[in-house]
Amino acid sequence: MPLADWLADLDATLKRSPTLFEGRALILDVAALKPGRDALAALLADLGQRRIRVLGVEGAEPTIMGEALPPLLLNGHPVTTVEIPQVPPEPEPLTSLTIDGAVRSGQSIVHPSGDVTVMGSVSSGAEILAGGSIHVYGALRGRAIAGAARNPRARIYCRKFEPELLGIDRFVRTAEEMGPSLRGKAAQIWLDGGAIKMASLD
Repeated sequence: MPLADWLADLDATLKRSPTLFEGRALILDVAALKPGRDALAALLADLGQRRIRVLGVEGAEPTIMGEALPPLLLNGHPVTTVEIPQVPPEPEPLTSLTIDGAVRSGQSIVHPSGDVTVMGSVSSGAEILAGGSIHVYGALRGRAIAGAARNPRARIYCRKFEPELLGIDRFVRTAEEMGPSLRGKAAQIWLDGGAIKMASLD
């Protein structure tokens, strides 16, 4: 809150990167907002005007959901009621995923339970989403989002820095916001105090 400021920030981001959400179905997490039915419907309408397609809603009270709204989700799965667990669930063991070759344009690698290592390059138009860190031993030209499992300690490493978009936890930077200083160099990207930091590895 206020939502007007958040939407203004969203508009500024879309102006810099108009295709950021193009063709992507998103989950809207409103747990911190706690909207009523009318407020949620208005927010969804605002997002719809920006051509942002919401697949489902998390964090809302079940009583405010209706047929005209996207389904209520819990951990990405449809639910009819939200149950509060009595005992916190055991954390899932972290695993790593290694891609032997390159990630080509149009490919999307999603691995929410650990690190992703790419032995080749990540082409423009490709995407990697990892719950942990991302290691690219070639050029990073596509999108890389690390720490997608709410892990602010995740990092991104690459041998050749040419990304379209970078993200760690819930923070993102588009190519227009990165500047030319690291382009073509080996680099690391991390999160510090809610801001994405970048530095050369050479």
